[in-house]
Amino acid sequence: VEDLVSADTCVCRTDEGHLVEGLEESMLETVIPRGEGDRVMVVLGEHAGRVGRILEREPERSRVLVQLEREAGRVVQLDYDAVCHYVGGHEDD
Repeated sequence: VEDLVSADTCVCRTDEGHLVEGLEESMLETVIPRGEGDRVMVVLGEHAGRVGRILEREPERSRVLVQLEREAGRVVQLDYDAVCHYVGGHEDD
């Protein structure tokens, strides 16, 4: 996701670098990283905007256990739809 145009419409960039405009939330699928310790950003709920590391996945319940950065080891359980793969810098960069 490159930009949010409205509360339910965004602009995305493909793996090939092309911009796709006018995508609605219902057209998108949440991508949960597969590696242990991969970083995610919380996009829904009280922790929205925070970055953390996946500690455990619960695929049968579509949930992940995430340790939030900069919160002294705070661990939260979140639905897949509440997080996305994060490839940006660290929060203290």
